[in-house]
Amino acid sequence: MKLCFLSFLMLPLFLSAQTPNAVIKYNEGVAFSKAKNYKKAIQSYNESLEIDPLYDAPYYARGTAKVVLKDYKSAISDFSKCLKLQKTNAKASYYKGYCQMKIKDTKGALASFSKAITIDNKLEKAFYYRAYIQMGEKKYELAVLDFLHYNKLVDDNEKSHFNLAICYNAQSQKDLAIQSYSKALKIKPNYDDARYARMKLYFKTENYGLAVDDCTELISKDSDNADAYNYRALCHLRLEDFENAQSDFNTLVKLIPDNPMYWTNKGVVSFKQKNYQEAAIDYSNLINLEPTKLAHYKNRSVAYMQTKDWNGALSDLNKMIEMSSNNGDAYYNRSNVHLQLKEGDKACADMREAAKLGFEQAFQYIAGLCGS
Repeated sequence: MKLCFLSFLMLPLFLSAQTPNAVIKYNEGVAFSKAKNYKKAIQSYNESLEIDPLYDAPYYARGTAKVVLKDYKSAISDFSKCLKLQKTNAKASYYKGYCQMKIKDTKGALASFSKAITIDNKLEKAFYYRAYIQMGEKKYELAVLDFLHYNKLVDDNEKSHFNLAICYNAQSQKDLAIQSYSKALKIKPNYDDARYARMKLYFKTENYGLAVDDCTELISKDSDNADAYNYRALCHLRLEDFENAQSDFNTLVKLIPDNPMYWTNKGVVSFKQKNYQEAAIDYSNLINLEPTKLAHYKNRSVAYMQTKDWNGALSDLNKMIEMSSNNGDAYYNRSNVHLQLKEGDKACADMREAAKLGFEQAFQYIAGLCGS
């Protein structure tokens, strides 16, 4: 499951009236932070706190600087100290949760985000990240509620709609998932992850025409996108559009010639088109890839029989019987091949063997082939 993570944005700092010299050092730190000189900023915040250790603003500001420097554990300590002095600082609680999330303390992060929301229920990112964690823990119903709340506050974030769709899909609410993927794409039309996920849902819900449209869009951006070709080919196959299905499978086996699944599906389409010469080639390629798979010899033997290549069919049927001596249908088909080759005794022997192995159709022809 691919989750989408929001990028970190610095929140504006706040000022507080305290010891004058402490405020001066704090403001120096703010200036350094605005200039993105975070190490210098931290030094100034340190000096401010040495003057007045009960001044909450430098703890918060120093914490935000450490977040930018990815010193998350130390930042958590600063936000905790800020919250001891200023319990209603929703942003400090939010940033503490963010840092806890970054060090994978999800339990602590959930508590901090929940506290931030309790203080300020319009703190949209707290809803987003709480939902993000709950999604990762497979608490999809709770995640949905938070993503929906976030989307009321911020309706133009494609990642939130994408993640909401993941949660809906995990609860088998496929229609709602499709709606959310579509909303993400409306916001960001080139959001390929959303298009790919929606395409797969269209396929699962048998909306093959819509799935084809998404596949075509993905292929237009990446002409080597094998997954998109494969899904589009399968959609065409389900829609009985065999010509376009074969075209896509032809592309697939050129892109990835050693994938047995693509050759198998290509062979299926060749049979659907009654293009038995092409089917024989398809199963020959499969036999090269999987020489011990009985089904490939069976399908190629049928293709050879359809094109009246009796010797080719005989060779494959011999191979099948060598691989599986109790294969009744192989004996039955080989009997037919012997009959075409004017080998009546061999045809009779194989038909008897097919009947002996319980292949029911063989019983109808024994008398005609072998006499009474």
